[in-house]
Amino acid sequence: MTSRQDNIIQSFLRSSEILRSVLKVDLAAENAIIPKNTGRAESLDITSRQHLIAIVTHKIEFQHSEVGSILVVKFGATNDLVRVDRALPITEDSALVVAQAKLEILQSRRTDVPRIPAEIAWVLTIKRGTQDTTPLSLVVRSTTQELQNFTAEYRRLREITTTMHRSSSDFTWLQAYAPEPSSRSLDLRLRNQPLHRRLSPASAGLPGDDPSDISIVRREWTERTATERASNNSSKHLKIRLGSFNVNGKPPSQDLSPWLRRFAMQSQDKAGWTSPLKLSSVELSSDPLHQELDESDSPVSTTDIQVFGDPDLFVLGFQELDLSTEALLYATSTLKEEAWVTSIFAALGEKGVLYEKLASRQLVGMLLVVIVKKALVPCFSDVRLCDAGAGIMGFMGNKGAAAIRLEFTPKPPSDSLATPYRPTILTFVNAHLAAFDEMVDRRNYDFQELSGRLAFPPNGLNGSYVPDSIPGDTYSIYQSDALFWMVDLNYRLDLPDGDIRTLLSSHISGIEGIQSLLTHDQLNVAVRTRKAFSGFKEHAITHFPTYRLATGVSKDHLGYDVKRKPAWTDRILYMSSPSLKLKQLTYRSHPEITMSDHQPVSADFDVSLAIVDEAQYERLLLELHRELANFEDSRRTPKVKIQPMSMELGNIAYKRSVRREVVVQNEGDIPCVFRFVGIGADEPVAPSWLHAEPIVGLLRPHESTTITLLAYVDNESAAKLNLGPPRLECTLILHTALGKDHFIAVSGNYQYTCFANTLERLTRLAGPIRKLKSPEELMPPGKAINAPREALRLINWMMTNASATDEFFEYPVKQSLCNIIRECLDTGDEFPSTSPEENHRSLVAAFAGTLVSFLDSLTEPLVPPYLHVRCLQVRDKDQAFELMNEFPHECINVWISLTAFLHYMVQQDSSKDSSSNVPNKAHRFAMIFAPILLRDDPTGVHPRVSPVGKRDFLLHFIG
Repeated sequence: MTSRQDNIIQSFLRSSEILRSVLKVDLAAENAIIPKNTGRAESLDITSRQHLIAIVTHKIEFQHSEVGSILVVKFGATNDLVRVDRALPITEDSALVVAQAKLEILQSRRTDVPRIPAEIAWVLTIKRGTQDTTPLSLVVRSTTQELQNFTAEYRRLREITTTMHRSSSDFTWLQAYAPEPSSRSLDLRLRNQPLHRRLSPASAGLPGDDPSDISIVRREWTERTATERASNNSSKHLKIRLGSFNVNGKPPSQDLSPWLRRFAMQSQDKAGWTSPLKLSSVELSSDPLHQELDESDSPVSTTDIQVFGDPDLFVLGFQELDLSTEALLYATSTLKEEAWVTSIFAALGEKGVLYEKLASRQLVGMLLVVIVKKALVPCFSDVRLCDAGAGIMGFMGNKGAAAIRLEFTPKPPSDSLATPYRPTILTFVNAHLAAFDEMVDRRNYDFQELSGRLAFPPNGLNGSYVPDSIPGDTYSIYQSDALFWMVDLNYRLDLPDGDIRTLLSSHISGIEGIQSLLTHDQLNVAVRTRKAFSGFKEHAITHFPTYRLATGVSKDHLGYDVKRKPAWTDRILYMSSPSLKLKQLTYRSHPEITMSDHQPVSADFDVSLAIVDEAQYERLLLELHRELANFEDSRRTPKVKIQPMSMELGNIAYKRSVRREVVVQNEGDIPCVFRFVGIGADEPVAPSWLHAEPIVGLLRPHESTTITLLAYVDNESAAKLNLGPPRLECTLILHTALGKDHFIAVSGNYQYTCFANTLERLTRLAGPIRKLKSPEELMPPGKAINAPREALRLINWMMTNASATDEFFEYPVKQSLCNIIRECLDTGDEFPSTSPEENHRSLVAAFAGTLVSFLDSLTEPLVPPYLHVRCLQVRDKDQAFELMNEFPHECINVWISLTAFLHYMVQQDSSKDSSSNVPNKAHRFAMIFAPILLRDDPTGVHPRVSPVGKRDFLLHFIG
């Protein structure tokens, strides 16, 4: 070996380790035939993969002895960066076998790699123990003398280990050279879990597996820190268009340009009312601390769509290319693929010359095609393909999935001296699951099966071996930075056929119907119940169902087959790592294409890739890992200081954020990992109204960090706090790994609210709820008033101040006005009045939104769930009013007041407009209020009923 390489490796080692011997080697390919120790040469096929192996010793001071290890290292892109691929301790069970082999280097697909003629070479086989079934095979490139020195040093250290009976504890120093697997190799579902959920169970006084927790936190911290430091604060945008199309066995017979060209990106969103339940992002966020930081869910502007331009990458999934019986038994030819690819390029028109097909995978009738701009082809590497059947007998290919995995690496400018950038891994899946409404359980099962069975072998495109991958690496579809499914999942709507068509018809007339239907969508239910696609995201659906369109059969006025219920069978879902900035810009169907009984769907994504210098990242990763390695074995206790140790939050009101900060400082000489833990097993780290960030962290010696405490009361927590004492007190427990627990006292004064209560409780208030000293300070049931003051105040204000021309739910709502109105309801203060400076329409919209939010926050709906089935059985207004008398007393009066107001507003329109706008407005009101007034039973004790039936029951009162 050269003295330069020796020096580089030695500089990489810590002062406690010494470099003893180095060999230049190649890693043998997975299919290598390793010769036995017969003393004669045998044929050996390998792929040239140059590494170094080094024997390194570590001195054990108190024993005046040493132990050794073999490090398999690789130089980085700049030929001066050492990366440890493996660290193999030299133990009494390990073995080193040397043999000769005839070396035949296969011609590389890369033109810049020269062909090496056949020669006789030495092969090293390293076994880590007697039970090692996958020994490491290495072809030696060094001289025979260097090989002899290496084996002699190995035998010396193995003899020492055998004599001293070394245990695994003597080799913990190797952790500094064997970093934990990169988080990029972890399952994407695990990477998306909050870090604190990946740690071992722990509570006050009962720490979990601290060493394991340290390893997990250290890996996350080192990778994040190395990425931040190796980034030059620039990014590369990759524009991706995904598409899914079930062609029903038809050949391409229509122009596909509406599906593929830019003009298809026009928004399909329909102007209409804005749900008052979406008044603020805080209200909808399960994590209010991050509600302002979630870029992927931020609104997409028209500018974002306009600047999208031509996609860099098309990934298109087709289903049912071939419906012939023969296709179920054997793979079809590529003729159908060629026809569809030709049609794709024809649809691209004059832009087609800018693209080329990068990869494709076909499984019977399923075809997945990747088309990329020619200028970006060099950026894609390590293309891997796989498929899995899930059809007849559970494995045939009429149902199943095909997948493609790509690495995308932005290229530095041609005049740049920068080293290669870090790649991003993208995986695409095209799937087709079981049909028919009743097969939902089979669809859920097949998704889980395909998720496990789809795996990419260690071969790249056309069977070539991937040059820089470890032999035997097989990746699941979840070992990616982003995973996309473009699919015909065949999930249906659990509603009667008539209800579906009624709601779709109302949507055409301007009344929201799609969102009501989607609450009964089988896929949404499967995601919500975690039976399938848990953790995946899907953009809001605004287009009509894509199945089943009538082709040559009877159809309704919307164009759907009268014998099959419409459904959103064709979907595009995705999952991305927290480190990837991915924004979906569009999601729509393409009804212009009518050749199939399905409409194609498309989605546009803008992926922002941080430019990370790969060599600098690897160097930083190693430096940080060596710095932090083994501190858990130092036997020193971490020391932290927390300021302040107690925190007074002041007044805590409903949906009003209160923020405070706590500083944690590491005062010790070793790194420290901290986490918040609950007071008992399975207890949360904080009550539902309090959030802390970060919950987990790592501090180097003498570093400090700021922890943000956020008090925020939503409906769920308000329902509990309204029944408790106004003084809130809790203790946060901050545990230092391998150290002690620290306690932070947090307190505040809860401001009672009328929201998230029962109507019965509100009728027993003697005055405004804010004046309560305790939750028990209520009037006896016999003295309860007829209806809650708060509900009647809102309705009366609307009756007095809202005109028939006001469109309550089609005007943006100001959250600041809603806050004022809520405060007036809780305190009994006068409502705000309009002034010349205040827009009257804004105030009406705020009151309307507050009214709906109030009704939706009630812990019990206005119409009890046990009456819902009977509500749908009424046939006229008289029966409806008769059933109303069975409502709870406090609910009857609110129902009468509310429906009287809505009826009044509808009739006001009637006196001014004899057109069809009147029933239209009545139906619109009914679609807004019916799901809230007749809210489904979340426990499932009482069955869900039709949204159309709910609407019709309310129409008996307001129509």
